[in-house]
Amino acid sequence: MKKGLKIVIGILVCIYLVVVIFTTGFLLNKNDYGVSQFLGKYLIAVDDDSLTPNYKEHSLLVLDPVKDTDVEIGDKIFYYDTTMTTRQIKFTEVTRKEKVNDNEVTYVLRDNTLVSSQYVLGSEKTATSLSFLGKVLYILQSKWGFLLLVVFPLFLAFIYEIYAIIKEFRRK
Repeated sequence: MKKGLKIVIGILVCIYLVVVIFTTGFLLNKNDYGVSQFLGKYLIAVDDDSLTPNYKEHSLLVLDPVKDTDVEIGDKIFYYDTTMTTRQIKFTEVTRKEKVNDNEVTYVLRDNTLVSSQYVLGSEKTATSLSFLGKVLYILQSKWGFLLLVVFPLFLAFIYEIYAIIKEFRRK
């Protein structure tokens, strides 16, 4: 019975550590727009209603980066909005493409906004929405969530290890 309990606790600790490492990596790899990049994919935590009705608040979007040749007229794209003072990710339809040079294309969007291809993250065709994981990540990356669910338990584990070392030294 004790051995089975130790195995279950070991598995739970391993799962917890994987979640902590993933959350910390997600937070450390964020750019100015709140987008992380892992293994060549963009991870967007939708923390407001700017992408509704297509994507729900607190969902996690996984986007494959797109090449200029992959985006066609009529496709919906995710892009960095650099026109406002607040940094946002927006989602809209491409109405026209204009090739600037071999490395850059300018997209004309539905509201006649011009966006350079360097600000395009991906298209709706390559997007995957993970609602549950987004909600969990939203809680974990919040200030209080990270403190209570990541920092505090690790601090308690550290204190316990110091206590165990002191206890071992006293016994010897």
